[in-house]
Amino acid sequence: MKAIHSLLLGSLLLVGCSSKSNFYQLHTTQTQPVNKATHIKRTIIGVAEVGIPEYLDKPEVVTRVSVGRLQVNETDRWAGAFDKNIQAVLTRNFSRLLPQYSFISYPWDEPISEKYRIYLSIDRFDGDTSTGMVTLEGRWTLVNTEDNTIVIGEKISYHERAVVEKGGMTIEQMVATQSKMLDELSRLIAKKVRRYL
Repeated sequence: MKAIHSLLLGSLLLVGCSSKSNFYQLHTTQTQPVNKATHIKRTIIGVAEVGIPEYLDKPEVVTRVSVGRLQVNETDRWAGAFDKNIQAVLTRNFSRLLPQYSFISYPWDEPISEKYRIYLSIDRFDGDTSTGMVTLEGRWTLVNTEDNTIVIGEKISYHERAVVEKGGMTIEQMVATQSKMLDELSRLIAKKVRRYL
């Protein structure tokens, strides 16, 4: 009986993730190649795991219907963990923008000690499909890991309207706008790293 129950449960899970689902991934929007530094990069900067609110911590893409109403899109899913996707995009962006440093995503297996670590805590990162407005809010911090002090920390608030055609914003348009916002955030952080380090 247990075997039948497990088989039925497995079948239901497969139906929930059927081939009818659409899968999305945030991506870097920078086109320039990574600059190859000829010297040894001695300063390592870690990119910490990204903190996201509970409503975004799920495989389905979440959109906003109104100020206080969210929609979980069952057939529109992230191709992997949302927070890990954000972390990976930031790490790639930083590597292009600041080739004089080595960036690694935390946690790592190798016995490496980074001198600095960048933290990002997100409060909101979604889009209103009817208006096309995409919002990214939260806070980022650069920490000196040697003495555990904050070098700089700032609140962030980005609002951008996606290119919307008739019928409202699509999930693909929202993801493209979110990726663009991560690019803008990466440039902001890179500018501050250059200034303070």
